[in-house]
Amino acid sequence: MSEDHQKLKLEVAMAVRMLENIGLLDMNGHVSCRIPGTDQFLINSRKASRASVKVSDIVLCDMNGNLLEGDSEPPSEYHIHTEIYKRRGDVQCVIHNHPHYQTVLGIADIEMKPVFGIGSFVANVPVYEKSSLVNTAEMGAELAEILGGGTTIQLRHHGTVLVADSVKAAFAKSVFIEENAKKQYDAMLLRTDIRVLEGENLVRTRDTAWQPSIVQKVWTYHEEKAVKEGALVGLVD
Repeated sequence: MSEDHQKLKLEVAMAVRMLENIGLLDMNGHVSCRIPGTDQFLINSRKASRASVKVSDIVLCDMNGNLLEGDSEPPSEYHIHTEIYKRRGDVQCVIHNHPHYQTVLGIADIEMKPVFGIGSFVANVPVYEKSSLVNTAEMGAELAEILGGGTTIQLRHHGTVLVADSVKAAFAKSVFIEENAKKQYDAMLLRTDIRVLEGENLVRTRDTAWQPSIVQKVWTYHEEKAVKEGALVGLVD
């Protein structure tokens, strides 16, 4: 196993632990990462607890979900990941979360809007209406087609899927799309005709909010927070 391969496995395991620690994952959900230049990807195994997943629980699969490395099968919803990777060469990481506020907005049929600085990348979020497990290639393909070239898609009554060009960027966007949804929800408790970011202000806010240094800052903050809270204990065998 190459050093880069091992580093990616560590990032995937850390992302799962940190997302669970802040309530974006629960007993289910998954993080995957494409092995650059290949048709293979890493993902947390089906059997591993999201609260205590280890690097050794990250398995390697091909684009048909066949296990290439590891001692457990991938999650049953691996089709979410494979069908997106097949269509999106720009995507290096896929995360399927179960976030509270985004899901609540979806249940209420309220479109997510850019209302918060670092969450302002939210735009025209599509919705996948089948709420069951996405556990067939056909459903994964439907979801991927609806996502198109976008960043995130809501699974009505279920959760969300988000993509990015790295594990760290996908993690950071997962954090702040939920924070954006929370602020939108809270603002709508006060009044329904809320003010959203728009025009030149929205463009500049988006341009300045997602520098690589900010992505790293978000990752470092949550890593240090997870360490203080004991959420990364036993990560490496």
